[in-house]
Amino acid sequence: MQWLLFLVAMATRMWRLDHPRQVVFDELHYGRFMAMYQQRKFFYDQHPPLGKLFLMLGACVCGFDGNYNFKHIGADYSPDVPVFCMRVIPALFGSLLVPVVYQLVVELHLTRWTAVLAGCLVIFENALITQARFMLMESFLIFFIVLSVLCLVKFTKLNQRCPFSVQWWTWLTLLGVSMACAVSVKYIGLMTVTLVLLHSARDFWTMLADRHLSDMQLVRHLVARVGILLVVPVAVYLSIFYVHLSILTKTGPHDDIMTSGFQASLEGGLAAITRGQPFEVAYGSQVTLRHTHSSRPCWLHSHPEVYPLHYPDGRGSSHQQQVTCYFYKDVNNWWIIKDPNRNSLMVDDPVRPVKHGDVVQLIHGTTSRALNSHDVAAPLSPEQQEVTCYIDYNISTPAQSLWRVEILNHDTEGATWKTIRSHVRLTHLNTSQALRVSGKQLPEWGFHQLEVVTDKIHNHEHTLWNVEEHRYTRSEDEDERGKGMSEAELFPLHPIQLGFFRKFWELQMKMLHTSQSALLEHRYSSGPLDWPLMDTNIAYWVNSHSNAQIHLLGNPVTWYCATLAVLVYVVLLTFYLIRRHRCCYDVSESEWRQFVWVGEVACGGYFLHYLPHFLSDTPFFLHHYLPAYVFSLILLSFLCQHLYALIWSSVIRSVYLMLLLVWFTAVINIFVTFSVLSYGNSPLSEGHVKSLQWKYTWDFIETARHLVDTP
Repeated sequence: MQWLLFLVAMATRMWRLDHPRQVVFDELHYGRFMAMYQQRKFFYDQHPPLGKLFLMLGACVCGFDGNYNFKHIGADYSPDVPVFCMRVIPALFGSLLVPVVYQLVVELHLTRWTAVLAGCLVIFENALITQARFMLMESFLIFFIVLSVLCLVKFTKLNQRCPFSVQWWTWLTLLGVSMACAVSVKYIGLMTVTLVLLHSARDFWTMLADRHLSDMQLVRHLVARVGILLVVPVAVYLSIFYVHLSILTKTGPHDDIMTSGFQASLEGGLAAITRGQPFEVAYGSQVTLRHTHSSRPCWLHSHPEVYPLHYPDGRGSSHQQQVTCYFYKDVNNWWIIKDPNRNSLMVDDPVRPVKHGDVVQLIHGTTSRALNSHDVAAPLSPEQQEVTCYIDYNISTPAQSLWRVEILNHDTEGATWKTIRSHVRLTHLNTSQALRVSGKQLPEWGFHQLEVVTDKIHNHEHTLWNVEEHRYTRSEDEDERGKGMSEAELFPLHPIQLGFFRKFWELQMKMLHTSQSALLEHRYSSGPLDWPLMDTNIAYWVNSHSNAQIHLLGNPVTWYCATLAVLVYVVLLTFYLIRRHRCCYDVSESEWRQFVWVGEVACGGYFLHYLPHFLSDTPFFLHHYLPAYVFSLILLSFLCQHLYALIWSSVIRSVYLMLLLVWFTAVINIFVTFSVLSYGNSPLSEGHVKSLQWKYTWDFIETARHLVDTP
């Protein structure tokens, strides 16, 4: 039966898969990623790479060369772009979801007819079809989430019958792999890991009370679970990133979000800019200082403009030259490293490198003023000190312009300050505060650049800098400063070599800490409260001539019934618990255990994949609800069987089955009605569009116009 369901699912997902031959919704982004994979260009995405690697696999099989430019949503694919083949892998995973759901329902000890119902609800769900037919991530994500739960259920059953058998090890290992794959598509997969670990911990806690198990057997169970459920997922996760980073070896459009060292490890780009420049920073070096750990790259910067005499809150400033962190490369980003005991700004012969613990001055290249800090409140962070370039206003106090160089990674990179490789903290000598970026954006008088301050708290990443571009300051009338200068070590002509774990860790930290909060609200963005009642939709594509459209919109019958099923289950569970507490047993013990077990899997999976979205203020879309929604469909199928089991009258059971048949007929009918918005295969008049707009909150396109690119 599950093979028949799989074939039906394939038919619904594969039908006219190459229509439309235009960029649909986030194919704009994932298509660009595929192109950059083909060209081996580095790109940054906040989600892990497994789903994109699957798309790349399909592109490679089809012979896609990566030369197509995904300009905007609705752009025509060129004839040499194999659209069908590039969309077939997500469609295949979307189809495979159906037999996995069927098998999961069977393993939960529900009837085959209930499993068929669950599979059909997935098949005839418009939102799942729409999401599976294009180059998007949700098909991979939901498949691995449900597969993980299936492996968990299979392993639990085997643990009761034949622990440590070949099947037992196989399903445990497959559980670890599928969990890792879910996380490696999108981080919401961590909620699947949470579900598995909570159940495993509860299961092991129950085993501790089993007197038939010896201490050694319990230790073996614990070691097996910890080893497989922790080691295997970590190994798979690292392997996926290893493949990802091994492919992307050339410079790309997102290099600047990474550190200078990471950029210099890529072919071209920064590696090309920096090759041949001096490797060791010396007294007299001209340098640009990049903030190492900003989510957005910025460089230490100054310009002739000064701080306003008074701020809006009435506080006064030093009225000295502004120091900021600027988002772009600029001539005002250059600084000269000066020996405070000498007047010369030239590099000595032989070169005297700056070392860990040395005290230096930093002279701004275009204004020749020294970097300074003092006991004056910073403009936007009054709890920290202002940073300026010192202007002599005939103040009797001398300039506080001495800085101690602390090389944080001197244990691995050496005590000499090196271009790109050395992570440096600059500590103001007189106040013992460290130079840092506050992360706050200055107003118009500061040209909306980032505020730079000094902070008494040193030990955090916001105080780290590195030299990105570097050259030696030479006298204008000298072409060469002797043999010592000519023999100075230069930056390598080829990309520097960074180990996998260093690149992985940096990329991982960027992915975990880079927030979407900077993204603007989108027309079709929504919040978690909008999803259970489908108060929103997403326009994926519109034909500018026929007004044919594709929207992410669920089947209203199943969507509302699935939401109702979650509420009914919670009410029934509460009712049963209260009754059982009063020693009133409305269902048999076996039925009660099944009710609880299905609730742990389906209802627990629903809430774990739904509730975390309330903890974030980033823009969300309706497709973020789909992993939780699949669990609610499983719960709906179970409740159909459970309510049937509660009916004691054969007549009422017959009526109930007839009502179920009528309801399922409505599911099919509504699926067909809304399929024009899933496949985009029919021209739509303004009246037809209005007839499909069952809720006033749905935002359809009554007359054709271009969509706005989505984030």
